[in-house]
Amino acid sequence: MILFKQIELLQRIHRLINASCTGTPEEFARRMRISERHLREIIVEMKDLGAPIEYSRRNETYYYKEPFEIDISCTFQRLSDKDQKNISAGITFLTNFSFTAFFVP
Repeated sequence: MILFKQIELLQRIHRLINASCTGTPEEFARRMRISERHLREIIVEMKDLGAPIEYSRRNETYYYKEPFEIDISCTFQRLSDKDQKNISAGITFLTNFSFTAFFVP
């Protein structure tokens, strides 16, 4: 599933930034197997969500300016018939799940 691949990618990016061992943007993107442009878009989005990401030209790495953690959780649960009716006005779907993601600055 694309969703889980995106979550895994974000977790890998976070681990490397947290360890301050990303390398240059080009190296980092290659390591993540994405384009530099995609990497920059992800970093901008993370910054917009409160991640204090900086880049050190001297050390050639992204790093967090202050301690920062990302907590992503995903919960799947079967819905009761009553819950299904409340959510979908009586229409039954083959797959029902709920998703919650938390970004904790």
